[in-house]
Amino acid sequence: MDNNFSIGNRIRELRNQKHLSQEQLALSAEITTAYLGQIERNEKNPTVAVVAKLCGALGIELSDFFSQKEMPQNELDSLTMQIVYQVKNEDDEVKQIILQMIKQALKLKKEK
Repeated sequence: MDNNFSIGNRIRELRNQKHLSQEQLALSAEITTAYLGQIERNEKNPTVAVVAKLCGALGIELSDFFSQKEMPQNELDSLTMQIVYQVKNEDDEVKQIILQMIKQALKLKKEK
């Protein structure tokens, strides 16, 4: 890691690679858009917990965040990543309910 590493710049770089708006990333990471903007402009220094939430929302490991290497394009699009991030910590019962809802919605869409 070079001496000019900037957390805010790195977050912006990764967010842009994933084609996410500030609003989308902030929503997925459960922080405000204003706070994310301040982080990206290097006006605020986020805690490790906030960086971890942002990494989760971006679909990367915390260690990859600090590696500064180009991140490979994820097979999943940004909206799919947001869905996964929102449900990953739920218990299996909730995940099953969500899965059934998705299946039902897709079935209804096909019937149209």
